[in-house]
Amino acid sequence: MKRARNVFLAIVLAQAISAILFLYCVDIPSQFPLFHVKHYETSPLVLDMNGDVLNVSLSKSEEWCIPVSLDKMGRWTESATLGIEDGRFFRHHGVDPIAIARALFTDIRRGRVISGASTITSQLIRISVPRKRTLYTKLLEFWAAMRIENYMNKKEILELYLNRAPFGGNIRGVEAASIAYFNKKANMLSLGESVTLISMLSSPSKLRPDRFPERARESRDNKLALLYEKRIISQENLDNAMNEYLPGRRYSFHNEASMAVTHAIKLAPGESIVKSTIDKNLQLVLEKKLGDALIYYPGKITSSGIVIENSTGAVKAYVGNARHGTSLPNAQVDCGDALRSPGSTLKPFIYAAAFERGILTPSSLLADTPLAFRGSAPRNFDMSYRGPVSARVALSSSLNAPAVRVLRKVGYTSAKNLLNQFGFSHINQAASFYTDSLILGGCETTLIELASAYRALAMEGVYTPAKWTQNSPSSARHVISPEASYLVTSILQDERRLLPLYQELFQEKNQSLAFKTGTSYGLRDAWCIGYTSKHTIGIWVGSPPGEGNPSLVGLQAAAPILLEVARDLWDEHDNHLSRPKDVYARKVCALSGEIPTKNCPQVTADLAIRNVTQMTLCALHKNIDGRSYIAWPPELKNWMQAPEDLTQSANTVKIIRPARGQTMILEEQDETGRIFLSAEGDAPHYWYLDGKFIGISLNGEGIFMDVSRGTHKASVMSGDSSDTVSFEARTPKEIGSSLNKWKENVLN
Repeated sequence: MKRARNVFLAIVLAQAISAILFLYCVDIPSQFPLFHVKHYETSPLVLDMNGDVLNVSLSKSEEWCIPVSLDKMGRWTESATLGIEDGRFFRHHGVDPIAIARALFTDIRRGRVISGASTITSQLIRISVPRKRTLYTKLLEFWAAMRIENYMNKKEILELYLNRAPFGGNIRGVEAASIAYFNKKANMLSLGESVTLISMLSSPSKLRPDRFPERARESRDNKLALLYEKRIISQENLDNAMNEYLPGRRYSFHNEASMAVTHAIKLAPGESIVKSTIDKNLQLVLEKKLGDALIYYPGKITSSGIVIENSTGAVKAYVGNARHGTSLPNAQVDCGDALRSPGSTLKPFIYAAAFERGILTPSSLLADTPLAFRGSAPRNFDMSYRGPVSARVALSSSLNAPAVRVLRKVGYTSAKNLLNQFGFSHINQAASFYTDSLILGGCETTLIELASAYRALAMEGVYTPAKWTQNSPSSARHVISPEASYLVTSILQDERRLLPLYQELFQEKNQSLAFKTGTSYGLRDAWCIGYTSKHTIGIWVGSPPGEGNPSLVGLQAAAPILLEVARDLWDEHDNHLSRPKDVYARKVCALSGEIPTKNCPQVTADLAIRNVTQMTLCALHKNIDGRSYIAWPPELKNWMQAPEDLTQSANTVKIIRPARGQTMILEEQDETGRIFLSAEGDAPHYWYLDGKFIGISLNGEGIFMDVSRGTHKASVMSGDSSDTVSFEARTPKEIGSSLNKWKENVLN
């Protein structure tokens, strides 16, 4: 009987080998699965800037599958796989005749199938092209295994197998299994953990450590003993591995920075691996600061934040909703991408436009009064007016009436077009729809748009959209001059601010930080946007449905968060923003902001743009017969006399620039100069220069006009009202001593 059994085994083995060799020699292209072996559904991954996984999603086949290279599968995974699954893997050619003979002998002796003699290569074929289990299928897999080893090396085959092998439920591959069962990457697996996973390959569903921990532990220990018997591991390795703790649970997959991930995926549709710009460390900083701040607010209040790297435009951290992941209402709303009223945060861009045109400098006099605002004058946040203020004070204090005056000088259409260039795509109505409200928050934008626009100020007026992926195309455009951007920055980084945390930043770390706050009408949105030389930071605090709350004030709610984030982001490379070469300092009258005359009692330093800023002598300070007085301009005159009487006819037109009797300074070599004419009162304004009609200005905006040397008369008409002023255009030589040594006014 024994001899007969051996003869039978030899015949069966010979027939099996003959069948395999026959299949190997006869090419069957339609059955060859090379494409299916190499191509399979994987879980879409979103990585941070350093290649760490931020987010994993189910594959199209509803499985978790995260392919990694063989060298990232851990120290023990390869040796454990070979020792347990296919000890002769590197010595056979896809099929192991010795294993086949041993399997046949064992199966016949036991009277049932005990071992299938599969190799790692043939198992890869079975995983790649599932078929009904028959003898023909087995032979076909053996044939394909031998064929495929002509096209791929052993390391490639082993790597593919371990990336595609089933590990229970909808988990495929070592990396996904490592995260699911041990909450770590495969390259961090210990010996016991690696063997636990590899031992599952014989029966993935029955040996799941989360469902059958005792069974999984027993299988692990048996396989560890086998590896010891094969001298793959030492006695010490064996003892340590058997004592390892088995968690006995299933962990969730990465889902960090989920709302940032959503933005990145939108820009890379269909890509299996999306390389985002998010920095995990900065992301954690932002999440913590926003979360800490919300402790003091009711659950219906949330916050959003963004950090953009100035040099690249890359979004380094983003929290769309700090309540995300909780059961609170509206926790799923991406507030950073939601349309909200920007409050006063658009003001810097309009001031920048006025600086670029040369009609204002930071020291220019503005009127914080209600003159000519049609009886509905915009009041400031504290419901008061301050009268005469500089542009610096008006912007840093976010005063409304001066901002509207600046908007009118720039012009509604020009201002709206400029904001569009700064990336405010949702300001898409005609300029006449917004009018004065454009500068007061009467429009909609998002935190992402605001932060991107402020980054352009930090980048000398160059705007690029925020980048969410590392390979996003960059489309830069020059929106405003570096000089105008710098003048705005010099105001927004005023170190005299009273916030203690800001003083700490500025004094202890010598950090240069420019920022602007905003509060929308009805206390619905609190904003703070700021920038250093390296980063632009945006913070929003509010209620997703837009409910008002007394605590939603930009300076109180959003600014402290921004300053905390800025402090943690600061490093020694965060330098002060450099001053463009065409921005220079000059002496000006401390009140008017114009070139001082001998009548000006006090001078101060001011920044101006070379060959752009208009040069005019101070027309405020007069001296008649030894008596000094201030000739207030129309928008201030009545208010200074009766500041509590805020009633003024909007039908009365008054020329604001040039001031009555003002002198415009020309360069010695120039015969003409460019002057800005503006007026308050009902528009349209019809302008005349020396009796000649020169043009019409609408909505309170002004016009530019070239004038020659000499004395001129400017007139404006609006309905039944008119006004006329005289002014001069002179060179410093013609002005003489009254200029008080013009060249000495230039400081540097």
